[in-house]
Amino acid sequence: MEVERMKTLVGSMDAGGPVDRLQAVAALGQEVRRTEAVLVRRARGEGLSWEAIAQALGVSRQAVHQRYGKRT
Repeated sequence: MEVERMKTLVGSMDAGGPVDRLQAVAALGQEVRRTEAVLVRRARGEGLSWEAIAQALGVSRQAVHQRYGKRT
């Protein structure tokens, strides 16, 4: 599950050296982007408009459509 993976990654930022922490941040960023893409696909599948998705993400409709429009 996405949330559990994110919790693990956040927790790992307190351990190890700087390289370990940076790797955890990079992995967390990848997980967040992947999860966002999944949730956008689900939202579109449930009939949400690009405008509603954009508002929820705090970006413009054009930005969210440009990023995910060809994938859904």
